Amino acid sequence: MTNVDARQSFDKIARTHKRKGWFLSDELERRGIVDQFAGTTRAWRLNIYGLNWELIKYLAQAFHDISRTYGIKMT
Repeated sequence: MTNVDARQSFDKIARTHKRKGWFLSDELERRGIVDQFAGTTRAWRLNIYGLNWELIKYLAQAFHDISRTYGIKMT
């Protein structure tokens, strides 16, 4: 279980996006990632237990792609 604090990234986008907190859920669902933290952009818990490395890499890449789409700089 990993705690994710996105107040300085995805939450900033949610403040001005027409779908507010749902934009991140929409983006993840479009990539086939479901059962996520719908409507949440500030902080959430991400559980990758039981996923193989291929799926973990896919999830990480999805966050990177969404970040690039909305101009969020990831480190």
